[in-house]
Amino acid sequence: MSRRLVGCCLTVLLWSVAGGWQPRVQAQQDVTLGIFAYRPEPVIQERYAQLADYLSRESGLTVRLQVLNQDAMNRALSANQIDFFLTNPSHFLVIRSDRSLTGVLATVQREWQGQSTGSIGGVILVRAARDDIDGLSDIRGKSIATPGMFFLGGYQSPALELKDAGVDILRYNRMVHLGNHDRVIRAVQAGDVDVGFVRTGVFEELVLDNPALMTELKIINRQRLSGFPFVVSTRLYPEWPLVSLPHVESRVVRRIASALFALEPDHPAAIAASISGFSPPADYQSVEQLARTLRMSPYDQVPRVTWLDVLSQYRVWVITVVVLFVLLVISSFWLGRKKRQLAIEERRLRELIASWPQPMLMIRQGAFVDCNRAAVVLLGYNSEASLLGKGLPAFSPDKQPDGMLSLQKADASMRQVAAGQVVQSEWVFERSDGSEIWVDITLAPVYEQGQDAPSVLCSWYDITRRKHAEERQRLALRVFENAREAIFITDAHGVVVDINDAYSEITGREHKVAVGSLPPLPLDEGSAILIAARKHGVWSGEFASRHRKGHPTILSLTLSSVFDDHDELSHFVGVFTDITQLKETEKQLRTMAHYDALTGLPNRVLFSDRLQQSMAQARRQGYQLAVIYIDLDHFKPVNDAFGHDAGDGLLIELARRMRATLREEDTLARLGGDEFAAIIVNVSDGHTLNALLSRLLTTVSAAAWVAGHSVEVSASLGYTLYPQDCELDGDQLLRQADQAMYRAKRDGKNRYCKFSDSST
Repeated sequence: MSRRLVGCCLTVLLWSVAGGWQPRVQAQQDVTLGIFAYRPEPVIQERYAQLADYLSRESGLTVRLQVLNQDAMNRALSANQIDFFLTNPSHFLVIRSDRSLTGVLATVQREWQGQSTGSIGGVILVRAARDDIDGLSDIRGKSIATPGMFFLGGYQSPALELKDAGVDILRYNRMVHLGNHDRVIRAVQAGDVDVGFVRTGVFEELVLDNPALMTELKIINRQRLSGFPFVVSTRLYPEWPLVSLPHVESRVVRRIASALFALEPDHPAAIAASISGFSPPADYQSVEQLARTLRMSPYDQVPRVTWLDVLSQYRVWVITVVVLFVLLVISSFWLGRKKRQLAIEERRLRELIASWPQPMLMIRQGAFVDCNRAAVVLLGYNSEASLLGKGLPAFSPDKQPDGMLSLQKADASMRQVAAGQVVQSEWVFERSDGSEIWVDITLAPVYEQGQDAPSVLCSWYDITRRKHAEERQRLALRVFENAREAIFITDAHGVVVDINDAYSEITGREHKVAVGSLPPLPLDEGSAILIAARKHGVWSGEFASRHRKGHPTILSLTLSSVFDDHDELSHFVGVFTDITQLKETEKQLRTMAHYDALTGLPNRVLFSDRLQQSMAQARRQGYQLAVIYIDLDHFKPVNDAFGHDAGDGLLIELARRMRATLREEDTLARLGGDEFAAIIVNVSDGHTLNALLSRLLTTVSAAAWVAGHSVEVSASLGYTLYPQDCELDGDQLLRQADQAMYRAKRDGKNRYCKFSDSST
């Protein structure tokens, strides 16, 4: 609807500029519309015939259609045999430079599968089987088919892309101009040329008639342009212009323009021509810049330079060139024969190597007849002669990894290639030093003139590192699955992505439960462990956990960070073991080493350690402590009368009583036999200490029920205080208390005495 409105407005404007409305001319007038035949003329004639009929009906004129190639159109324009013409933008620039034109009347809008575009580009095609041509740089030195040099999509736009990629096709390539796009595609299909240039839209049109083209041909430098309906290899330029010639009357131009802009996409004429209509003239400056860059007509003229100008400005260079030319002529006679001798060999080597770094060889009748240096290096030999005349099995072990004999596998592959197939497989070679090397081998038939059976082009790709990496991965997987330690892998956020069987055994969590949840971590640290492992690379420690069945466990965990190729954290790997039994054993050993087995009180070792700590604390905080040495009176008669079990029971009972009498912060230890020691911290004054000692005597002397009898014993206590005037250690304090205890025994037992120098 908008296009119809634009067309009507332009029509009104054109008619008003011409002097107002004119009455409709009754007499019919013939108008000739020339269409450039970018495809075979019958195809273009059929496609645009309805457009000519449409213009005839809408304009009231008789519009005759002429389908012309570029040369015929140029002649018709020179003779004023056509009034309007539709051609590609590059051809339009050439026509405009040769004669005066009124300007572009409208720009065609192409339509394909419901999408409309006013742009055109080029498509670079090769056969799909040409593995040696994958990018623009690969086209250097190849033969190229084009419709002609003044085809925007069929020559100039691809030529510019190649020029920007460093490939000057006029210098390095053989060009074949075939007249239209259909011939170009047929030439590429048939293998007559290596590469073809066509305009956008042609490939899709031919695929409708021959769907096999989609697999037979491939697009080079394919561009992904949003909203553009065709495959394209180049940048885009404005579509074809429709141009009126100066001799056409303005009223005729207005009628044709009105009809063009009124054409709707769903009109049969538009559908037949594969267009959606016409739009106001586009800006063709980009096409002019393209022609200037390529120095194409009409921008191919250069300023005239005379020989005098060259000599005056480049005198030194001219003399140098002349001297070099003379030297070149002299040396060419000497090099001529050598050059002719090397020409055949050079061509053969150039075709074999073709700047290909991977090993390549030529096989004929099962033996190598040629190879490049990369193949020699791969097998560890010094020269090509070591390979020539031998076949694949000569450099292979007896059997390949798939179990086939190397000789049988090579024969089977050669038969497949002889049948026209390309064979790809993995192969193991033995290098000259005896080591094995894995390759991906490709065997392809090469048909040479004068030979009944094809030669075989053989290429190798070294995959030894990949195979070793795969083996390491398989080994790592076996270790992961069979390790007795629990192993888990998390993502960068600490969520488990995989576990081994030992993980399930230790935690009680099955694989489907563990994956997607957090691994066992210390409850008090949580995510801080992940942060530490991320920062330092590894974290290790022990913590308490709980089995899924509920019983507690102690785990020893090592958590390591895993970084990707960009040094970004990708995963964590954790390894942990259940050390619950080990910790229990350690606890039992610590108890046996530091506690009395009978009474459960600290033994002499733990007592000495606590005494040292208490002395240090007393010095820091400025208080006194007392060390008490306790020896039971009359214990031996009880032990002798009722037996050792009764004696043990009495010791346990008295230990319990004395421990209950002391404060929580005080320490009571059994030194051995019937001897005990105590540490009384934070002694405020002598009265308080004496009261405590009296309670201890009362507690011990109370009757105890042993072996069915009530027995009574007493205790002799000696004590000393700390700190003193001179610095003492723990053993000295204990000896002072021991001496005071002996004084208490001498004085009658069942009493306590304080250490003094006079007591020694």
